Amino acid sequence: MLRYVIKRILMLIPVLICVSLIIFVLMDMTPGTIVDSMMSEGMTQADRDALMAKFGLDKPVIYRYATYMFKLVQGDLGVSDISGISVWDTYITRLPNTLMLSLAALVIGSAISIPLGIFAARHAGRLSDTATTAFTLIGMSMPGFWLGLLLLLLFSYHLGWLPAGGKDHGIRSFILPAVCSGLMMMAASTRQTRSSMLDVLNADFMRTARAKGVPEDTVIRKHALGNAMIPILTVIGSSLSMSLAGSAIVESVFSWPGVGRAMVDAVNGRDVTATCGLAIMTTILYVIMILLVDLMYAFVDPRIKSQYVNVAKKGKRSAVAARPPNAAVPSAARSDEKALSAMTAAVSAAAAETATAAAPSRAAARDDAATPETAQNAAAPETPANAAALSEAALASKTAVPAKTAVPAEDPVPAAARQPKLNALDSRKDKKSAETVGAIIKEYRKRSQFGEIFHRIRQNRSATIGLIIIILLFLTFLSSLFISFEAVTDTNVINRLAPPSWKLPFGADLTGRNSFLRVIYGSRYSLIIGFGAVGIATIIGVVLGSIAGYYGKITEDLIMRASDVLSSIPGILLGMVIVTSLGKSLPTLIIAVSVTSVPHFIRISRASVLTVRNQEYVEAARAIGLPQFRIIFNQVLPNALSPIIVTFTASLGMAILVSASLSFLGFGIPVPHPEWGALVSEGRSYIRAAPHLTTFPGLFIMITVLAFNLLGDGLRDALDPKLKR
Repeated sequence: MLRYVIKRILMLIPVLICVSLIIFVLMDMTPGTIVDSMMSEGMTQADRDALMAKFGLDKPVIYRYATYMFKLVQGDLGVSDISGISVWDTYITRLPNTLMLSLAALVIGSAISIPLGIFAARHAGRLSDTATTAFTLIGMSMPGFWLGLLLLLLFSYHLGWLPAGGKDHGIRSFILPAVCSGLMMMAASTRQTRSSMLDVLNADFMRTARAKGVPEDTVIRKHALGNAMIPILTVIGSSLSMSLAGSAIVESVFSWPGVGRAMVDAVNGRDVTATCGLAIMTTILYVIMILLVDLMYAFVDPRIKSQYVNVAKKGKRSAVAARPPNAAVPSAARSDEKALSAMTAAVSAAAAETATAAAPSRAAARDDAATPETAQNAAAPETPANAAALSEAALASKTAVPAKTAVPAEDPVPAAARQPKLNALDSRKDKKSAETVGAIIKEYRKRSQFGEIFHRIRQNRSATIGLIIIILLFLTFLSSLFISFEAVTDTNVINRLAPPSWKLPFGADLTGRNSFLRVIYGSRYSLIIGFGAVGIATIIGVVLGSIAGYYGKITEDLIMRASDVLSSIPGILLGMVIVTSLGKSLPTLIIAVSVTSVPHFIRISRASVLTVRNQEYVEAARAIGLPQFRIIFNQVLPNALSPIIVTFTASLGMAILVSASLSFLGFGIPVPHPEWGALVSEGRSYIRAAPHLTTFPGLFIMITVLAFNLLGDGLRDALDPKLKR
């Protein structure tokens, strides 16, 4: 265990070097510098050159990065270019606030999700399970920033129970951010708890525990939960790590002074030193949390605990297993073996004696079967001794020479009278059998692979609902193509902040623009970003993952280490830096979202290829001399597509959530383009007077993500061979 911890810590060094290089180079590519924000009208070019020399911007990027890394090795994160405060002091000052928020989210989310998931699994298929599943799916599909705004609207503006933001009111200021973070974590944890518990509730060891008389609560708590805790702990740990690393959204909504909010300010201000320092510290914290989750596996899973048995006990077990047949046996063991042998011999002798005594009686029974007395004796129940004797007699009869067949007595019913009844009965049986066979053939007739998948999706009610919603969204997307950009940007002061009405179904914004047309027009951005980003991530991730899984060795190590570096950078942070460096536009946002999804597709593709790369048809393709790339993409990959297809569908909703979050933080498509996340951000300033400005865009985001989640779950069930009948 200690070697494993040391290895993981040493692997953190190259990860940090790569992370710092990526962030530093991307921030250097950003249009404009910190000097541009300091220039005034009275300053000359000489003043500008002096400021460039002061911040080292007149040197090449490689020189500046080497200087930064030399200071970093000495423990110096540098000084912020904007505030002039040490980056370390900024991080240490804000870290407790972020830790408080994340730990509170962990407590709230775990306290609700684990009991709720266990309850749903124990009542699987009932109304309570359906309601719990719907609740978790809605929670997973709801954007975090929109949930925070709804909490503010209810508890701060309408009820007035809690402050709207900041940290000036002590614990009261902490409640809403903590609840928002906890609810975001709870949804995914509840879903995973239910799924993991369903896998173990009907296991053999659970039936054994119940048969021994163990109380049901103890069976659930000790046996079921312990063996289902690994996936639950993984999801909770990943959610906690993402909460620590990606707390920028919640902190921005509630104006909470944490590390995430400081990072947003640093990226917006083009502060390279602060951005790199905060990114490095956030990555360290993120990797440490993942390591702690891995180490906790050994303390919660009984299967892993059993691997750490006392060495002395293992030695005793191995000595007993390795004892030769002629080795000396303790006297107690010898006496047990003798007793067992004597018992076996006695049972065999009793069975033989019973068989000898029962043979004449069975012969007499065959001769006198017509008498009532013998028929009554023949119908008597068998004792264990009789059963043993009968089985031996049956065995002897199989090996004996067959005797002449006895002539049966004359049937009192003539065959001619019995034949019509038999014919009618046979015809009814044949007709019923034909109908049954026809129904079976109709139900299980041969379909294509796509037809079989579509058939099973239609049988899944949730997947059907998701598919219908997606079709309606595509119709909305097509209708948005007939709306001109001028129609969604034209202002009308008369309709300023107008509420929803027949004329304006979604109301109007601050300048009187039609919110209904803007929301419908924004569907094109969300769907294009979702499919474009996931499509790019799928192509890159599948190609790299397939090559890594097929070739292995050095190729696999290089690809997987690069994937680890990308996955170590929080997605929101990497997206902010990419958009800032390349400029705010639709293609840039697609690239930013796709880069954050590539590592997931690499891991899924590699795992899928590993399961089929040594199959017989792959060996046959190698034997006939097919090129390696043709084998990968024509033989291996088509047989490993099922997990990739499911991941593609599930990633569409996540991509839409990430793009909406970036737009909400100001790193999306520039205004006045009506992207859904940007519409929610515009309406947050008028949430008390015009809540419709945030309500309808948020609803569209949630419904879209929910539809893709429902379809993804149905597709996963349709492609799961364990669920096929």
